[in-house]
Amino acid sequence: MSKDYRRAGPSRPAPRRKQGRSCLWSFMLGCMLGAFGVSLYWTQDSSDEAISTAGLPPKAERAAPAPPSFEFENLLRETEVDIGRGPPAPPPAPRPEPPAAAEQLPAEPPSVPTSPNGRGFLVQVGSFRRAADAERLKAELALLGISSRVQTARVASGETYHRVRAGPYADRGAVDKVRNLLKKNGKESMVVPIK
Repeated sequence: MSKDYRRAGPSRPAPRRKQGRSCLWSFMLGCMLGAFGVSLYWTQDSSDEAISTAGLPPKAERAAPAPPSFEFENLLRETEVDIGRGPPAPPPAPRPEPPAAAEQLPAEPPSVPTSPNGRGFLVQVGSFRRAADAERLKAELALLGISSRVQTARVASGETYHRVRAGPYADRGAVDKVRNLLKKNGKESMVVPIK
C-alpha cells in the first residue's frame, strides 16, 4: 500500500527564536544602568564639594599657597668645595732624555732569547690577507697576556699574508703553556720551529 506524503509532510524541527533581539535589549539595559550609575556618582561628588566649601571664606580671601622649597639647593651650597684650597700638586716627574743618535732603537722589537744553540719555537696563531684582521687578533692576544707580533710574508703565488706569531720560546714547556691558554680561549695555533 502506498503512503500519502501530502498529508504527512516531512518532519521538520520547530522554528527557533532569534537570539539577536534579546541580546540587544540586554545590552541597552546595561548601558542605561551604567549611565545612571555614573551620573549618580558625579552628582554626589559635586555636592560633597559644595558642602565642604560652604564653611570656608571665599576664594579671594584665601592665602596664597607657599612656594615649594627644594632642599637640594641647600645641600649643594653646604657641600661646595673650593678647588684652590686642595693639597699641593705633586712635582712633575722628570722626562726621560731622548736617546742619542748612536743609541737609536731598532725597528723591530728585540726577541726573547732562545736556547744557546740558536734554536727555539714560535707559536703561530693566525694568518690573514687583511692587515686589520691580524692587528685585531694581536690585540686579543695582548688582552690574554700573550705578546705577539705581525709578520708580513709573500707566498709563492704572489699574495701577501699577515701572520700573527708569539715567541720565540726557548723550550717546549713554554710553548705548551701558551698553546693551552690559547685553547682555553678558543684559539687554534701551530708551532713553528726556528732553525
